Amino acid sequence: MNNDEFLLATADLDQRFTGGMSRMDIEQVMSCFWNSPDLILVVYDGTVFHGFDNVRKAVEEMFAQCETLSLVIDEVSHIRQGESVLAVGTATYEMKTTEGMSQKITERWTDIRRKVDGRWVYVMDHAHALAPDQ
Repeated sequence: MNNDEFLLATADLDQRFTGGMSRMDIEQVMSCFWNSPDLILVVYDGTVFHGFDNVRKAVEEMFAQCETLSLVIDEVSHIRQGESVLAVGTATYEMKTTEGMSQKITERWTDIRRKVDGRWVYVMDHAHALAPDQ
């Protein structure tokens, strides 16, 4: 696979993830993560989740608190590193809670992705919230 094909495939992963999050489709979102106890997710408030099952619970809890959710990747850079791709970017979540409160969170994230069992997945994802004025 040449670099362009490699990076196009990982860009597709980003689109599947943002689409799944915006539709609050747990199956699509989880298909974007490595199904392994070694999966690591650090969410924007610094909470760390280890393993596929714990990440799934965290996403389900997030969805349960939201009436609506929209996720947009604002910018991203992909860097091929061997058989993995490193990515860094910013993304914005806009949510309306089940209690009617609106919230907007912009995060900076870094992840590592790899092709596992024929599909691209996130194997490590780390995010932190940016101050509202950044």
